[in-house]
Amino acid sequence: MKKTLFAALSAFSFALFQAPSVMAQPAPAAAAAATTQKATPAMWVVKDSDTTIYLFGTFHLMAPGIDWNHGKVKAAFESADTLRLEIANMEAEAPIIANLMASKGQLPPGKTIYDGLTEAQKSALGTIIAQSGFPPQAIQQMQPWMGSLILAMGLYQKLGLDPNQGVDKTLDGLARAANKPVEGFETGAEQIGFFANLTDQQQKAMLVSTIEDWDQATNMLNDMIDAWKTGNADKLGELMTTSLRTQPELAKLILTDRNERWAEWVSARMAKPGTVFVAVGAGHLSGPDSVQAFLKQKGINSTRVGTK
Repeated sequence: MKKTLFAALSAFSFALFQAPSVMAQPAPAAAAAATTQKATPAMWVVKDSDTTIYLFGTFHLMAPGIDWNHGKVKAAFESADTLRLEIANMEAEAPIIANLMASKGQLPPGKTIYDGLTEAQKSALGTIIAQSGFPPQAIQQMQPWMGSLILAMGLYQKLGLDPNQGVDKTLDGLARAANKPVEGFETGAEQIGFFANLTDQQQKAMLVSTIEDWDQATNMLNDMIDAWKTGNADKLGELMTTSLRTQPELAKLILTDRNERWAEWVSARMAKPGTVFVAVGAGHLSGPDSVQAFLKQKGINSTRVGTK
């Protein structure tokens, strides 16, 4: 099976998957008849005598009709004093993110996204762009990281995945409606910087992965979402993190280093009483470099919570 890096990014938490695009997006696929599917995604808890921290893995885009907010997930969220997401206020961050994507995501004059690709890769990319519904000239002028992510976003939407249905966004709305404080690990500028600061070689590898794995992305996305809905964290971790590990430097930047920082925050937060519901991209809570793995290194155990 090919390792579809760009598909796996949908389950790592990046603001740009929830922020408005810097360009008009293609029309989403027609919505299917409304049906409700019960989902039981994985959740963990870290606790001591006076502190409880729940760790819940999310998808930033989701099809409508997926009922995940029930049972122990719902009870854990409602019991929490605070919600902690990747970014605290997406509504306020969205215009900042869009401006950064527009400025940092553009190539210098005279350069195109096709530079450095083989003839076969150029041909395949041209076909992908033509099928995407995005203006070819706009994609052509994008940095490879930006073009890869914009094309991925277009594919997700064609598959019926909607950022407005994203788990993070839903939790944010529920917290604000209940006057529950919402905190964030990062800012939109930081998340854009993870990609904008990639080397030319890393960006090219990301774009080539997008081109070569395009035909496999739909199956991988469906497999990831199925694993998330059924709480199969081991399968989800294998699907997500294996693809990232084809590019170790990128994996360190957007997965390992962030997980280590978040585990450090959880460790420090345990010294303060209260209950926190932490909701981060599901890829951060699975695999050998998960947040839980870094917590274990600190002598802090996390316990899987049944969600039915």
